[in-house]
Amino acid sequence: MDYTDAHKVLNGIAGISEKGEHMRWFALAVMAASIGSLVSGPASATDEDSIVRGGRLYDHWIREARIRAPSQTQPLVASKRNGLSGADTWRCVTCHGWDYKGNNGFIGIRNRQGSDPAAIVKVLKDGTHGYEAFLLERDLLNLANFVSTGQIDSQAVIEASRREKAAAASYDKVFGTLCANCHGQDGSQLREVSPLGDSARQRPFEALHVLTNGHPGREMPALSVLGTDVAAKMMAYLQTLPTLNLATSIAKGGRLYDDWQTEVGAQSQVLPHPAYPRNGFYANDASLTWRCSSCHGWDYQGNQGDYAKGRYATGIKGIRAMAGVDPMRIGAVLRDATHRFDVALKQRDLQDLANFVSAGQVDMEAVIDRKSGSVRGDAGRGGPYYRTICAGCHHLDGQVSGSPPLGRVVRANPWYGLHTILNGHAAEEMPALRELDRQVVIDILAHAQSLPDTR
Repeated sequence: MDYTDAHKVLNGIAGISEKGEHMRWFALAVMAASIGSLVSGPASATDEDSIVRGGRLYDHWIREARIRAPSQTQPLVASKRNGLSGADTWRCVTCHGWDYKGNNGFIGIRNRQGSDPAAIVKVLKDGTHGYEAFLLERDLLNLANFVSTGQIDSQAVIEASRREKAAAASYDKVFGTLCANCHGQDGSQLREVSPLGDSARQRPFEALHVLTNGHPGREMPALSVLGTDVAAKMMAYLQTLPTLNLATSIAKGGRLYDDWQTEVGAQSQVLPHPAYPRNGFYANDASLTWRCSSCHGWDYQGNQGDYAKGRYATGIKGIRAMAGVDPMRIGAVLRDATHRFDVALKQRDLQDLANFVSAGQVDMEAVIDRKSGSVRGDAGRGGPYYRTICAGCHHLDGQVSGSPPLGRVVRANPWYGLHTILNGHAAEEMPALRELDRQVVIDILAHAQSLPDTR
């Protein structure tokens, strides 16, 4: 392989932007060391870039090709009644799996390994897939090249990574120089993706595919050219990285549920959420219609709870039924055609919000009397906690200039009060008391309800 050919391969690894130039030179040095190819069967210098791009299209062709998602659920996936909807139903991986052996009742693509790419393109255009309506011929060929020559024996690589665990720590220098600049030393710096340690342990086949081909639509080097030995060692190292702190994630998700636009510092939405009723009282307040709390309520019961009537009534059901559900399933709902939060939120935000819905909800009925709004706590016992933890910001009497009296707020909406005590306020320096003894938290709220109503 001469320099010209090598540079063509490197364009596929680091992308064609100037930002990727330093990665090209790094990969050129690695290539000079003659590390073998990771794909099954050698790929020529002219098609390695096509193969790894095809891997990213296989992952999420809507993001990689930067096109608008189809408005309808993929018909065949919808017929399986597997709970999937929206853009996820159009992803190749949804049907064929991260291990390429099939998923959701569909067969895999392993039997297409080694097939003529032109024949695979015909399949992608047929009535079953219908990708010709969305993807360019170049995209279809990239995807076909991946299916034909880009699949790896992922089970073998993951098994090898388990054998490499003893030597995983020695790979910290490779990770620290190749990956940490974006992902951080602990693998959790990017909010666009899950912490790398969790991904490698919980979804190893997905992690391996991304490690090999890069992230769809993002400037991440594809490491396929570095070989299976490197992939196995990297996977072993990734599995040593720390896990996501669940309590922190849940509290963050609670603040996102409150007001994700404020929490992430996003520009307020200018158009109402498409699922918010057009005749709703706040239909003209676009930003408010996008808040989870505006539809599902502070008691999480939607049209079955405090939002059954009044200005916030929308007829939309709550999220209580989602308590305890697998966060990955909840994440799919957040990305579906009804919610569309994947357009505005990053992967980590969606993960935090899903963790809150699954594991962060409180049974408000057990804490707050529905009719009177009184908190079932001891105001006297909550006093010392309030005066030491809360009064520094809220003052001893709950009276802060520019804000309504705290006592009035939590008497009018104790469900909101409990939610914010547990999770904090969106984008404000307020501690989340979720990990304190729950009765202590209830007693603090009871004390807050005893504070004066006027200045």
